Amino acid sequence: MSQICPISKTCACRNIARCRTKEAGKLFLWFPVSHTLIKVTSYLQQFSLKYELMHERPGLSLECRPGQSLEIARNLAKLLAPRELKETQVLFMQGTFQPQLHDFSDIASLQRFIKLNQSDWLVEMLATERFTSYFQPIVSINDTSQIFGYESLLRGLDEEGNLVLPTSILELATEAGLLPQLDQVARLSTITQFSRHQVNGHIFINFAPTSLYDPAFCLRSTVEAIDTARIPHDRVVFEVVESDNPQDLAHLKAVLQYYRNAGFLIALDDLGSGYSSLNLLHQLRPDFIKLDMELIRDVHQDLYKASITEKLLEITQKLNIQTVAEGIECIEELNWLRERGANFAQGYLIAKPSAAPVTTTPFFEQIASLTVASAHSQQVEQRVQHQSESERIVAAVTQRIRQSLELDEILQITVAEVRQLFEVDRVVMYQFKPDWSGLVAVESLAEGCMSILGFHVMDTCFQSTRAAYYQQGNTRAIENIETAGLSPCHVDLLRSLQIRANLVVPILQQGRLWGLLIAHQCRHPRQWQQSEINLFNQLAGQAAIAIQQSELYHQLQQANQELQRLACSDGLTQVANRRCFDDTLNTQWQWLGREQGSLSLILCDVDYFKLYNDTHGHLAGDDALRQVAKAISQTVKHPADLVARYGGEEFAVILPNTDIEGAIAVAKDIQINVSALQMPHPRSQVSKFITLSLGVATITPHSQLSPATLIAAADQGLYQAKAQGRNCVVQMDCKNADAK
Repeated sequence: MSQICPISKTCACRNIARCRTKEAGKLFLWFPVSHTLIKVTSYLQQFSLKYELMHERPGLSLECRPGQSLEIARNLAKLLAPRELKETQVLFMQGTFQPQLHDFSDIASLQRFIKLNQSDWLVEMLATERFTSYFQPIVSINDTSQIFGYESLLRGLDEEGNLVLPTSILELATEAGLLPQLDQVARLSTITQFSRHQVNGHIFINFAPTSLYDPAFCLRSTVEAIDTARIPHDRVVFEVVESDNPQDLAHLKAVLQYYRNAGFLIALDDLGSGYSSLNLLHQLRPDFIKLDMELIRDVHQDLYKASITEKLLEITQKLNIQTVAEGIECIEELNWLRERGANFAQGYLIAKPSAAPVTTTPFFEQIASLTVASAHSQQVEQRVQHQSESERIVAAVTQRIRQSLELDEILQITVAEVRQLFEVDRVVMYQFKPDWSGLVAVESLAEGCMSILGFHVMDTCFQSTRAAYYQQGNTRAIENIETAGLSPCHVDLLRSLQIRANLVVPILQQGRLWGLLIAHQCRHPRQWQQSEINLFNQLAGQAAIAIQQSELYHQLQQANQELQRLACSDGLTQVANRRCFDDTLNTQWQWLGREQGSLSLILCDVDYFKLYNDTHGHLAGDDALRQVAKAISQTVKHPADLVARYGGEEFAVILPNTDIEGAIAVAKDIQINVSALQMPHPRSQVSKFITLSLGVATITPHSQLSPATLIAAADQGLYQAKAQGRNCVVQMDCKNADAK
C-alpha cells in the first residue's frame, strides 16, 4: 500500500496520517512534458542514481533509501520551473510494492509532496489537537459597552505550550493540503471553548469553503458539537473567508445553503479586499458583512478609503445586511463609522483578542449633536467645534510629521509646522544627552530673529531641579520673563537668547525624557491660552511617537542588515553561502536576460580534500578552506562578481557581463593565487601543495532556459577537470556540453 500522507477526497478533514517518506521505498514521478523528463534524467545520471522509465507517458520510478525521496524532490524543485513543479505528479510507496488502483488517490503534485514532508510539526499539532481559540468581542457601534458576539481566532500550541500565531500554520496547511483537517479542528476547538466560558452573544467562526467536500458529511461533527454544547443555531455565524477566491461558486452556495437550512447565520469576511467582493455580495446574500481592517484604517482622513466605505455601507443598508467594521483602533475611526450607519464594531480600541471572552467593554460617547438652539447649546456647539478643529489640526500636522522615518526630517517638519500654527518667532527642539547636558537640535525661525541652532547648555542642576517636573509630563508657560519670578541668572540667559515669553512641553518616550519642544516669543511677551497649551502638548506627544518610530526603524534596519549579512554569509569562510548564491544567480539571470549580456560561472573544487583532512585534521582543513576562499575573493575585480561556498570544499564564482575568455582568465588567476598560498598537501596525487579543479561555462540567459542550465554545464566542466587529472580548467559549452 501507499504510505504517503493520503490526500483523499473522502473524509479529508478527518485524515491526519503521518508521512513515512523518511523510510525506504519506491518513488514514482510523472511529468507534464518530455522536456521535464529529460531534465530530471540528466540530474539523476549526474549523481549516478538508477531509475526505470515508464513507457505509457513521461515518467520514471526509482528505489530510495531512507530519507532519499525527499532529498531528490528538493533538488528537483531547484531544477524545474514553477509550472513544472506544480504539474509533476508524485507517489511514494513504502517498500518495493507496485502501486495498485486504490493507491492512485494518494498521488500529489511535486510541490505538495515537498511541503507535505516538511509539515511534520503541523501534522503532530493536528494529531494531538494542540490548538486553542482566542475571542475578540464584537460590539454595538452606537453603544460599545453592549457586546453582540465574539469572533473566534485560532492559535496553535507548540510542545512547550507556547502560542503559535496562525499565519505560519495557515500557509503550510494550504500548501501541504492539510487545510480540511485544520479547518475542522479549528471549528471544534471554538465550539468547545466558547461553551466552556458560558458567555452570551453570537459566535463568529471562520471557515474556508475549499476545505469542505460534502457539506452534509464534513460538517456533521460541527453541528453535533454545537448541539452537544447547547448553543442555539441562530447564535452561530459562519464567516466565509472571502480572500480564498472561491472558484467553485456552486459548491460555496451549497455549503452556505446547508448552514442556512440548519438555522445558522452567514457572514462574508474581509469585504473590501480579496476577490470579487461585490459580486460575492450579490451571489451569496449574507446576513453580515465584515469590512476589512485595511479599509477601516485611517478611513476618517483617507479620501479613497472613505469614498469606498461610504458606498459599501450605503449598499448594505439598502439590502438590509448588517455590517461589522473590523480593526478599529482610534475614536476618530469609530465616530466616522457611526455617522455613516455601520452596525457593529471590532478592534483594539474596544478590546484585544483573549483566551477568555471579555464580558465588559468600554463605552465611547458619541459626538454631541449640534442642532439645538439654546444659549447653553451654542456654547456646547462652540466647544465641540473647537475640539473638532483641534483634532483636525493634530491629524493634519501628525500626518506631515509621519511622512518620513528619518529623524532629522521628522524634527525639522515638527518645528516648522508648530511655528506656523502658533505664529511664534522661534520653535526649537532641545535634545538631552545622558549627563543632562543638551543642545538645540533643530529650529524654525521667523525672519529677523536670532538663530540659536546648535546652542549647547550644560546645566548641572537640571537633573535635581527640573528633570522630575518634565518627566511627569508637566508643561511650563512663561508669559513674560521679567515678571515670572525667575532667578537673575536665568533671566540673563533668556535675554541673551532674545526670549520674552516661552512655552515648554516635554517629549517623553516610555517615561524617558528625550527632550523639550519649546516655543519662543522674541519681540514681545505673550499670554498663552489653555487651548494653545493643550494643543502644543498633543503635538509634542505625536512628535514623540514619530521620533520613537524613527529610532526603532533605524535599530530594525541595523538589525536587518546584520541578519541579512549573517543569512547570506558562510560561517566558516565568510564568503557568500549557497542561499546567497542561488538568489544572486537568479537575479543576474533575469537582469542579463533582459539586457542580453553574458553570464559566466566557475565551479571550483579543492583537489583530494578528504585526504588533506585525514592527514592534517578537520581544524586544519577548515583553515585551508578559509585561505582558499580568501584567495578566490582577491581574484575577482568587479563589484557585481560573487564568490560563494557552494558546498563542502566546493566554491562558485558568478561573473555577470563576462564572456568565456574573461571567465577563463579569472579561473586561471584563481589557480595562480591558490598555488601562491603554498599550503602543503603531501597526499595529493597532482602536487605537493593544495590545488583546485575548475569548470567554466558561459551563457546568454533567455526565457527558454533556467539558471540550472548554466550550473549543469559548469558542473560538467568540473567533472571533466577531475577526470582529466585535476589541477586544471575545463570550459563547457552550454548547448552541447562538449569539453574544450
